[in-house]
Amino acid sequence: MKQQGKAGITACFVNVGSDHPSILEAIVKGKRERPNAWPRMITCPSEVTAISMADGYARISGRPQAVLVHVDVGTQALGQGIHNASVARVPVIIIAGMCPYTESGELPGSRTEYMHWLQEAPDQKAIVRQYCRYTGEIRTGLNVKRMVGRALQFASSAPKGPSYLACAREVLAQELDPYSLQQDQWMPIGPSALPEDAVEEVSEALVKAQRPLIITGYSGRDRRTPELLVALADLIPGIRVHDTGGSDVCFPFTHIASEGFRLSTDPCTKDADVILMLDCDVPWIPSQNPPPKNVKIYHVDSDPLNQQIPVSFFPAQGRWRAECYTALRQLVRHVKTDSSLQTTLADPLYEARRQGRAKLYRDRLESIASRPRLDNHELLEANNIGALLKLHLPDSTTFVVEAVTAAQLLIEQLQPSRPGSWINCGATGIGWSNGAALGIKMALDDLDQGTSTVPRPSLVCQIVGDGSFMCAAPSTALWVASKYKIPILTIVLNNGGWKAPRNSAKLVYPAGLSASASDDEINISFRPTPNFAALAEAAAGSEVGWDQDKTMPDAWMKGVRVRTVGDMKKALNCAHSRLIEGKAMLIEAIL
Repeated sequence: MKQQGKAGITACFVNVGSDHPSILEAIVKGKRERPNAWPRMITCPSEVTAISMADGYARISGRPQAVLVHVDVGTQALGQGIHNASVARVPVIIIAGMCPYTESGELPGSRTEYMHWLQEAPDQKAIVRQYCRYTGEIRTGLNVKRMVGRALQFASSAPKGPSYLACAREVLAQELDPYSLQQDQWMPIGPSALPEDAVEEVSEALVKAQRPLIITGYSGRDRRTPELLVALADLIPGIRVHDTGGSDVCFPFTHIASEGFRLSTDPCTKDADVILMLDCDVPWIPSQNPPPKNVKIYHVDSDPLNQQIPVSFFPAQGRWRAECYTALRQLVRHVKTDSSLQTTLADPLYEARRQGRAKLYRDRLESIASRPRLDNHELLEANNIGALLKLHLPDSTTFVVEAVTAAQLLIEQLQPSRPGSWINCGATGIGWSNGAALGIKMALDDLDQGTSTVPRPSLVCQIVGDGSFMCAAPSTALWVASKYKIPILTIVLNNGGWKAPRNSAKLVYPAGLSASASDDEINISFRPTPNFAALAEAAAGSEVGWDQDKTMPDAWMKGVRVRTVGDMKKALNCAHSRLIEGKAMLIEAIL
């Protein structure tokens, strides 16, 4: 625990058990003796809430956060959360206890309870090994700090991801003399740059292309990168930038080069003659929108071969493991200073391209603006919800989005442009946002306290589909928010079930039986739907029931159901006021 604090971990999300007596002793000692140098301990009754909160916190802070779980069952209960952290490249360190290995009191920490025989897995680390950058077992207290340091090095080195350490009770109970590490000797791997010949080749290809295209995935995780991508787009008029992952603001929606967001199915890939992929896992779907056969493709990524994806065959003439921020700095500098490229860019053709691109962009914005119906009596759908959120919430809002089938419509209405203002999972384990939004809010508040002279986003809005919301212990996340006073606005998009499986079935069997089957027939209906607004109040400890007043002004959590645009406007005004007061709200939007 000391080593975590010294390594920059500021929060530990805990789900404790019978394997943790020594850790509990250490937690109490640390809180009492060194409160200002001890990670903040957050109780999480669900492990998926714990790892999702650590995930969200790390996406803002850029530093790994800690999760404490209980033997094999707690490790298994991390569930989709560890998939999300791995696939989305989020640094997290997971500490798990192990069953004692002595039975008869031979050592401190030996077996003392019935479950100590039942929870001993033959290989506990194997449960999560394929999702981790590093797994290890601490076998003696003599090198515990080195083990933690090594695990953090792997978690923090590109491609970032989870590290997992397990430790038996006897080892945790071992007494030893205090010692320290020289922390500056335990740094992660530093950023890599492009070779000079690659900088020249990619720059020349982009400048001389007729239809150049840049495809991003998660490059915006580094908040410095979007500005450089804007600089490159400004230098090369006519270039287009397409976001395939939607996990971060990689490029401002308000820039004329923006092609917006679509999960790898945008037709802009079909006519490109040069493509530069930046931190991108799935640039297109080969069976739907492949690029032309004669296209030149370059790939810059922290993991350009997608080493954890067994089947991934996207071609490229040049592929480099490099940090996108560093690579973009190189490309921008080269395009600016190379006299030959500057001569080429002075051709009037490029200004004509800029004007043509600007017209296409204006036409697209007009089309997007025409979709929402905002009269008070109109029923709610993704377009008008997105438009209302943009109108009623401040520009400093951070949107944490897990809307699945509605995500594309929402991003087109919200039009995020500030780095960090839109955060999506970037992986596929639904329910991520329940905990992640809380971790993101915690991290933003901590940043605000640490840099009071710099304005930070303070309002966090979670937008989540009803299927995702139900999938990952929503009551636990709501309770944690209430206990630790982490006020966010949650918008639950209630469309009565999962819609994505029907879309998937249509792609494979467009005229199949499932195409005309009801939602109940294909088991995607949630009707009768839960009352998510009431769940929010109950889970947060509010007094609810037929003898209670749900509108009590002192209730920390308020839940409401809305069906029309007028109702949504009132609810958002109420939510904004509550969030300023440090209170939370959940709006259940019936679609």
